[in-house]
Amino acid sequence: MIKAVLLLVVGIALLGGAGYGGWMLYNIYFVPHEGEAPKKEEPPPKPPTAFVRMAPLMVPAIGSQRVEQFVTVVVTLEVVADKITVVQAFQPKVFDTLLTTLYGAVDDKSVLTGNLVNIPAVKEKLTKAAAKVVGDGVVQDVLIQVVTQRNL
Repeated sequence: MIKAVLLLVVGIALLGGAGYGGWMLYNIYFVPHEGEAPKKEEPPPKPPTAFVRMAPLMVPAIGSQRVEQFVTVVVTLEVVADKITVVQAFQPKVFDTLLTTLYGAVDDKSVLTGNLVNIPAVKEKLTKAAAKVVGDGVVQDVLIQVVTQRNL
């Protein structure tokens, strides 16, 4: 009987200590204190976007003597929904700019790692090229859907 009472007293003391420790940690980390900088506000949400599909971009990778491979990239442009008509009106010019940019990048091998296409580099170059045609802030992202390489 004495052992049970002793065990009960020790258990209550341990639970009380754990509760007090939890309460102290809660007050330190979760309760705002005076003189503390306010938490950062979340950035405003992105504007609604729409998608413009582009025709496949097919570019030859020319080696020292011959064409070594063909690189085909299928992209979709993520644009601000309000500007989708502008992008669709300039779609032939955007396609030409993307094709020219990809052709130059494959030619100088800035998007190739060995014989493989470096997708983040392609995405970066195509995003900058599309922004030059339709303006900054219109093209939110260039979504690369398919990359195909065919060795010859």
